[in-house]
Formats: sequence, C-alpha cells, structure tokens
Amino acid sequence: MIPVSIITGFLGSGKTTLLNHIVRQPGMADTAVIVNEFGEIGIDHLLIEQAFEDTVLLENGCICCSIRGDLVDTLIDLEQRVANGDLPPFSKVVVETTGLADPAPILQTLISEPRLQRNYVLDGIVATVDAVNAAGQLDEFEESVKQIALADHLLLTKSDLSSTSAVAALSARLTDINPNAPIAETDHGQADPSILFGNGIGTVRDVAEWLHHGHDHGGQSDINSFALTIEAPLPWEAVKDWLESIASLRGADLLRVKGILNVAGRDGPVIVHGVQHVFHPPVELAEWPDEERTTRIVFITRHIEKASLENALTAFVARAGVVA
Repeated sequence: MIPVSIITGFLGSGKTTLLNHIVRQPGMADTAVIVNEFGEIGIDHLLIEQAFEDTVLLENGCICCSIRGDLVDTLIDLEQRVANGDLPPFSKVVVETTGLADPAPILQTLISEPRLQRNYVLDGIVATVDAVNAAGQLDEFEESVKQIALADHLLLTKSDLSSTSAVAALSARLTDINPNAPIAETDHGQADPSILFGNGIGTVRDVAEWLHHGHDHGGQSDINSFALTIEAPLPWEAVKDWLESIASLRGADLLRVKGILNVAGRDGPVIVHGVQHVFHPPVELAEWPDEERTTRIVFITRHIEKASLENALTAFVARAGVVA
C-alpha cells in the first residue's frame, strides 16, 4: 500500500514554503507530490524534465504534478503513466490542499474510494498554522478550525514575527481545538519529512502516538476531544452498528475518530478510523502496541458529548447480549 499524506493549512500559512523545503530532502525520492499549481513551489532549478504538461521530474527522483480534475483522477493517471513507462515508480504521495479547503472530503476520498483502496492508504495529516494571523482566521473561518481539528501534527509558522505571549496564547488555543496533535515551530518551512509518513492506519507508531495524546479535553471552542475506555472485550457487530449509527446521525459533527478495540474472539487489536460520515475498513494488528488490552477510542467532535456516545455504546452492547 502506498501511503498518502496531506499538507493542509489556511491561506498564507506556509504550506508551499514547507513543501518547497521538503521536496529537496533525500528522503523524498520516490515520492509523488500533488499540488494545485506546481509552479508555485519554486522548483524550476530542480527540474530535470517536464514529462507532461502538468508533471515534472526533480533531480532527487521526486515526481511533482498539478491536480487533474480531482484527487482520484490524478492518482489513477499517475499510476497509468508509471505503468506505461512514462514516469518512474513512486512509493509515497504528498497532497497539498488549497488554503480554503476543508480537508475532510479529501480524507473521506482516500478512506472510501474503491478505486484507491487497492493501492493507497491515508497516512499523516500536517496543518501549517500562521502565528501572526491564525487567531483571526479561527474566529472567522470554519475551514481553518477543521484543518486544525483533523491534523495529526501542527506546524506553527512565522512565530519569529509574533510575540512570545501571542504564540503561547495561540498554542493554547490550538491545543483546545486538537489536544491530540503535537505542536512544533518551524523556521521557513524547515521540517523533517518524517512527520508526514509512518503515521498511517494500523502502524504501531500511529497507535502509540494517538493513544499517548488522546485524552478528554473540552475547552472554549465548539470542538471537543475525549477518549472512551472499555475494559471488557466487545462484540464486533455491536461496535460496528454503534459507529455506523453515529456516522449516519451525527456524521457532520464527528470530525475524526481513531480507536484500538479489544474485540471478542480476536487475538490482536482492531483499529478503526473515521472522518465524519466515512470509516476506513477495520484493520487487525498482529499484536498490541503496549501491555494494556483495553478498548480506547479517541473522538474529536463538534457538539457531541462523551456521555451520549458512552450510553449509546452500552445500549448496542446490551442488545448484543454482552455486558461491557
């Protein structure tokens, strides 16, 4: 499976600067980078050849292309060009969203599109945050809030242009929105490409990372983060029906879900991952990431309370004839 990572962030927050730095790193060889306009990232002096009107090859082996129609069309088109021998093979993908984009549809496409599920898997989601302008953007634009709420990592840019107190206040607000995402400051986009990869569904690093950060956190924003912990093994059909009902009834407010489940009759844990109305097919790991053998599900929601989800799960489990 080819991991696909997303770089999101509001207008002017430094996505292009970050990508400009990352594509130059040796670790980005064998990577396909998908952007809206590849000319914007200033890679002309790294260009080896323009393979197609919308695709260029870089000296380090990176393929850079502008999006064709939609993400599905672009990825399928790249695969076809590789199969035809027009482009070298790639082993990972980075997608840069537009500054006003809600990243949820992109994540849902990667999770649910049958034409992509054979070869691609969603990996890390990095959001760049403008230390100078983010506070106002968060007040005015819902897309800015969702970009932060859905991220696995937050990169604070332009902190050198802001005061220490303003940066501290913004960091606190970001934690209020998404306590599960580590925050790091970056100077002119200089970040390690490794933050983009190795976070995907079903990797031990991913499980350990979000279990470490996942905890109950309700602040002043409309976004809540909380974790459900259940000791006893759960019947899969009850969990499946519960998650499907939440996605159906409250999907718009179910921003992101990640869980490691102790499923009755399974030796290893089962990983679930959802974005709003769409859930990735469950993945069973060969072993648990730590000594704890309990179900732990981390939710990032808007206007959904922890107690209501706990009560609903209890009802579904009871209906299955099992006491959780």
